Amino acid sequence: MVGTSAYTQTKDPVVESIVKEATENSQLEKLAHELLDEIGPRLVGSPKMQRANDWAVAKYTGWGIPARNEKWGEWRGWERGISHIDMVAPWVKSLEGTQLAWSPSTGGKTVTGDVIIVPDVADSVAFAAWLPNAKGKFVLISMNQPTGRPDYNWEEFGTKESFEKMKDARTVQTDAWNDRIKNRVYNPHLTGCLGKSRGGGYRCLVLVAGVWCE
Repeated sequence: MVGTSAYTQTKDPVVESIVKEATENSQLEKLAHELLDEIGPRLVGSPKMQRANDWAVAKYTGWGIPARNEKWGEWRGWERGISHIDMVAPWVKSLEGTQLAWSPSTGGKTVTGDVIIVPDVADSVAFAAWLPNAKGKFVLISMNQPTGRPDYNWEEFGTKESFEKMKDARTVQTDAWNDRIKNRVYNPHLTGCLGKSRGGGYRCLVLVAGVWCE
């Protein structure tokens, strides 16, 4: 004779009401649409951040929850404008790119300059001596990638040998570039280092942008 036991799960009315509220009355999609789609990215100090703050206060107030904006000091604001980047030599090609947060403006003027990369110098003293060479130029601070294709393209269309060869070469190149940036530049924030040159009578960077090329 075999004995069996049966257990009946007891329903908790509190849990049931929570589940019902989430599945039948959720406002998540509506709130996400208003905040993420209508207001959009909310960089600290930007007009959109203030708009999001006001939106949150209005929502809480509408729900009968006391809320207000608190002001903690004076802060400079920043808002991304239009970014347009063209390669003009050896041929003309528009590049995909965007101005990075807190970059200065070009004042509505077109800026044209040569392109150089961060040099591979012996130490920070040599780097400081090199800085005047960056006057009026765009300084590339990211490594030139060995391929413009994502890894999944290599896995799908390339041979295993060619994919492994590319990854090995990329690793070596990445390590060498990181060593160049980390050990040669006296300021770990390279753009800040270049920006300081303005006080010395020359300006290295007009703006900082992320650019993608193939």
